Amino acid sequence: MTTPIQPSMAEVMAVLLSRDIADGEKAIIGTNSDLQLAACNLARLRQAPRLWWVSGPGGMVNPSRDHLASTADHDNIDTAEAWMDLPDMVEFIDWRIHFFDFAILSAIQVDRFGNINTTLVGDAAKPSLRGPGTVGLSALCGLSRRFNVVMANHTRHAFVPKVDFISGAGHLDGGDSRERRGLPAGGPRLVVSPLGVFDFHPASRQMRIRSIHPGVSVEQIQAATGFEMLVEGSPPLTDMPTEDELALLRARVDREGKLRGAAA
Repeated sequence: MTTPIQPSMAEVMAVLLSRDIADGEKAIIGTNSDLQLAACNLARLRQAPRLWWVSGPGGMVNPSRDHLASTADHDNIDTAEAWMDLPDMVEFIDWRIHFFDFAILSAIQVDRFGNINTTLVGDAAKPSLRGPGTVGLSALCGLSRRFNVVMANHTRHAFVPKVDFISGAGHLDGGDSRERRGLPAGGPRLVVSPLGVFDFHPASRQMRIRSIHPGVSVEQIQAATGFEMLVEGSPPLTDMPTEDELALLRARVDREGKLRGAAA
C-alpha cells in the first residue's frame, strides 16, 4: 500500500519538531502532548535512537508504543525502559539546571521574544480565557537547555507583542535580559505554526521567519502576527515531510492516525 504524500498539518509539525532532536538528548513530555510524543518517537526511529524522554505526569521513560496515548496512561509502564517516582521528577524538573536538553511546549500565546502563556488571557482579575496553568512549565523554560514551541493557530491573538501572563520565560525583553535576570542560558529555539517555522535573532532575540510553508507568503504571516516579524532576505520554503518520514510516522508512531484527524 502506497503512503499518501499529502500530510495533515499536525503531521507536518510533528515531523518538523522531530528533526530538531539529536541523538543522546534528554527531554520531558507533558500530558496533552500528541505532537510532542510523535516528534520524540519519530526521532528515536530515525536520527536519535538514544533519545531519553520521560513522561512528566507518569514518570515512564521511553515507552515504546505504535500509537499515541496520554503520557499519563498507566499502560505505558508495560513498554517503558524505566519508571521514575515523583520525588525524582521534582528534583530533575525544578532544581537541576540543564538536566533536560529540551522540552516541546504548546501555548495560548507566544510573544516576539518567545515568552509563552498557558495561564490566562485578559485582565487577571477577570480573564476572558483560562488555560491549564503553569504546572512545571516555568521550571522547564527556565532550566532546560532550550525549548521549542508548537502553536496550533497562527493569529494576532496567539502571536502577540507581549503575553498577558508569562507562564514560561523565553528571552524576556530581548537581548541578554534573560541572563541579566539570573536565568541560565537557554530559552526558545523554534516556534512552529501552521504558517511557518520561526527562530530568534541571536543578538536582539526577536522572533524571525526561518521558513514559510508552501502556499504561504511573508505578507500573510505578517498580517496574522501581532508584531513585526523579522525577515532576512527571502525566507526559504519549509522542507515538507518526506514519504519515508510519513510512512514511518504512520506505521510505527501513530498507527491509529490521531494526527491525521487533528485540527492542527
